[in-house]
Amino acid sequence: MGLLAPWFIAGLGLLGLPLYLHLLKRHRSQPQHFSSLMFFEKSTRANLRHRRLDFLVLLTARLALLSLVALAFAQPFLWRAGAGPAAGGRRMIIVDTSASMGYGDRISRARAEAVRLITPESRTAFFDSRLRMAGPEEIQHAAVTGSRGSLGELARALRAYQETEKVPLDVHFISDLQRSSMPPGFSDLRLGPGASITLHSVAGSAEPNWTVESVTAPSRVRDGSSAKVQAVIAGFHTKAARVTAVLEVNGRAVARQPADVPASGRARVEFTGLDVPYGFAQCAVSLEPGDALKADDRYHFAVERTDPLRVVFIGRAPVFFRDALDASTRGAYAVDLSGAGIGKAAFVVLSDQSAWDEAALKSYVQRGGALLVLLGPSSVAAGRVPVTGQRITAGRYASRAAERFQTAGTMDESYPPVSRAARWQGVRFFHFVEVEAGTARVIVRLSGGAPLLMEQTVGAGKVVVMTSALDNLASDFPTQPAFVPFVEQLAHQLSGWRESAVAVAVDTVLDVKGGRQTLDTAGFHEFFPGGGRKLVVAVNVDRRESDLEPMPADSAELWQAGPRAGAEQSGSGGAQQRHRRPLAAWLLGLALAAGLAEVFIARTHLNREAA
Repeated sequence: MGLLAPWFIAGLGLLGLPLYLHLLKRHRSQPQHFSSLMFFEKSTRANLRHRRLDFLVLLTARLALLSLVALAFAQPFLWRAGAGPAAGGRRMIIVDTSASMGYGDRISRARAEAVRLITPESRTAFFDSRLRMAGPEEIQHAAVTGSRGSLGELARALRAYQETEKVPLDVHFISDLQRSSMPPGFSDLRLGPGASITLHSVAGSAEPNWTVESVTAPSRVRDGSSAKVQAVIAGFHTKAARVTAVLEVNGRAVARQPADVPASGRARVEFTGLDVPYGFAQCAVSLEPGDALKADDRYHFAVERTDPLRVVFIGRAPVFFRDALDASTRGAYAVDLSGAGIGKAAFVVLSDQSAWDEAALKSYVQRGGALLVLLGPSSVAAGRVPVTGQRITAGRYASRAAERFQTAGTMDESYPPVSRAARWQGVRFFHFVEVEAGTARVIVRLSGGAPLLMEQTVGAGKVVVMTSALDNLASDFPTQPAFVPFVEQLAHQLSGWRESAVAVAVDTVLDVKGGRQTLDTAGFHEFFPGGGRKLVVAVNVDRRESDLEPMPADSAELWQAGPRAGAEQSGSGGAQQRHRRPLAAWLLGLALAAGLAEVFIARTHLNREAA
């Protein structure tokens, strides 16, 4: 017999409470009439009967209730022998290959342990964030990945595997059992019926570890002399120390900054100036020297140096759009009014045009380009929106004097050009074009319900349609505070501009041209989203792997408690194992019975005493 949580035995100290209450019960004396007490001598007499325990049956019930509850929380169990999963089941040897297993010699120790456990009938697998079956030879060469470990995902994968194979499982999991890999709820660790797990830890106590936790840097620069790169250096279970952060550009160290990090704390360092060549530069902030976990000593990020992005503007009234763009982005975009060479444009603006090169625009958008269509009086004659083909039903005018203008009504606040721009209160629209939205996403509607701003995907690109021109004749929008931030954010949305460097964690799923792709290795990945553009994504190890504190011992015991414990014993009938048989449920049942008995006995005694 044993206890899984013996510290709950301390709850037996509560047994003193009913004893104390029974000793303090009030003694009521019967009054006796007497003529005079003057002839009686004063004396003190101890009434021992008042200090004795009474209502012994009731006291016993109360003591039994508290004792049973305390014992149930201590989770006692009995050993019982029986055929475990090995008798007709399947033995699985799983090696953890998550990023934290790269600390010191953990992975080599895990490989050696796996080789010791493998039998001819065993199945072997790797696990980091997902379960991957592997042969015994592959297990002997197990290598660490950059993925984050997830014990909850392991339990889910084992349940799914068991449902498919329809056999009991005897799982041996070799891991550092990192605390950060535990799920939010302990119930997520449950295994299927007949499954057991034995944990083989290759880690001791919480090991000290340094990491570059995060980096903030611009995604694009024109003149890197004023660019700033900020990094956060973190220590887990470390003493206060001074560390050195190194800024790297294309593998070359260009600057160093010291950082005084408090014990198990964080410090921020800043680098001013980022001299990168044209195009994408592969940058990183690293620690010098590194520690025993190399995977999190470097944080990758990508920066693109470009000339101003070219914007092709076709149509009338470009001055308002161009001036707002220049004022807000400080020359990050160059507006080209020639209308030529749209293939290399960051995006194209078609403003109130009744005639356009339909084939060229459609080809540009389908290859990943972006188009902004501003509808005006000339657009009504065409009867449909360029590229998207949405039907134009009418043009609406309102007199400024008659105050029959419309304002912005419902707005989709999740759309960045709307959510990040100033509010549109007070903006009056005197002319707009009625368009059937069709399958387009309506971002803004006018107060009358007609669409004002829409977005639609065409091929690999997108088209944004605004049913009112961006000039001071169709509305007073260009004179309102919301106009400049709206144009800035709309340009960023169309060009794919990112205000900070793109850096994601390993196992992030990215939507790219041709489908979804999982970024399963740390480093730099190149993509070509279309329109002649290139995107470099920096991938880093999830920093939750940096905290090397192991899961609590009681949690590990509880995870193994339900299934199997003890050593295997060989016999003619197959492998025999000892299993724990929990008694907590029985004890809670007895506690419930004692509680009901206490209520019944207390009512009987109280009624008798009242009588």
